[in-house]
Amino acid sequence: MDQRTMIDRLRGCFLAVPTLFNDDFSLNLGGMQQHIHFLIEHGLREGNAVFLVNGASGEFPVLNLDERKRTAETVVRAAGNRTAIIVGAQTCSTLEAVEIAQHASSIGATALQISPPYYYPATDDDVYEHFAAVAEAAPDLGIVAYNTYWLGYGMSLGMLQRLLEIPQVVALKWSSPDLLGYQIVLLRFADRLGVIDNQLLPVFNRMMGGSGANLHPALFWPEWGARLWGLLDDGKWLEAQHEVNRVLLPYYEIISEISATTGGEGHIDKLALELLGLPGGRNRPPTRALPPMFKERLRDFLLEIGAPLNRV
Repeated sequence: MDQRTMIDRLRGCFLAVPTLFNDDFSLNLGGMQQHIHFLIEHGLREGNAVFLVNGASGEFPVLNLDERKRTAETVVRAAGNRTAIIVGAQTCSTLEAVEIAQHASSIGATALQISPPYYYPATDDDVYEHFAAVAEAAPDLGIVAYNTYWLGYGMSLGMLQRLLEIPQVVALKWSSPDLLGYQIVLLRFADRLGVIDNQLLPVFNRMMGGSGANLHPALFWPEWGARLWGLLDDGKWLEAQHEVNRVLLPYYEIISEISATTGGEGHIDKLALELLGLPGGRNRPPTRALPPMFKERLRDFLLEIGAPLNRV
């Protein structure tokens, strides 16, 4: 695996695709395939986007191991080498992460997203050995290290430096509980690995040499995502920030409103897909169905920002 090539492949809109379910909560793999085709046909491909399957918006905590393999296979097959595919390998179990990694390698995925194990408090040595075991199991795949500090373990500068000893660690999905910490990591590491913004600061991230950004609205408006990334690549910072202010931040205001109703992630993305005419549906329990008001709230917002509806 060539590190520089892998970093270049994992750049652009970092899109955590939702896992779709039928009314009985079984997997809607056909709907997921349709969504991936839609994203690619409307402008997202390698160079301006990368797709993550089985991330938090993909509801990995409520999928069993077989389901995680099936969703990964579906997304890889649907993308057809037109963009890089990252398979989420977040789990409390190193043995399970190794199995996910080996399967991802066998189906032609590009990389893995790994966070420190959660539930049991982890030490630095625990975290390092977890990452090293996964890297050894799938040496051909890149690794995106995900700093999930809100789950109890935050990666220090020293830990990040140590993880870089593992050749497959080529990117960092980064957020920090303080802005200084966010900036220092970009200052120290952006010239050595891809840094993917997970703090709603895509313009600052790109200005500082970052390589990608978590941009949920591109899941239903791919042309917007491609345009925003083009502005960032061209260094048109003011125009890019205008789009962040106009679309991204208000979208997260709605997400914040939803969080007072139920937990989970990805439910608003599914509502948006339904407004396009694509399969959406609700999340698996314990996340509850969203009240109908949110669909109307989202429809009004999409009309306000000029997002095309009923297009499928």
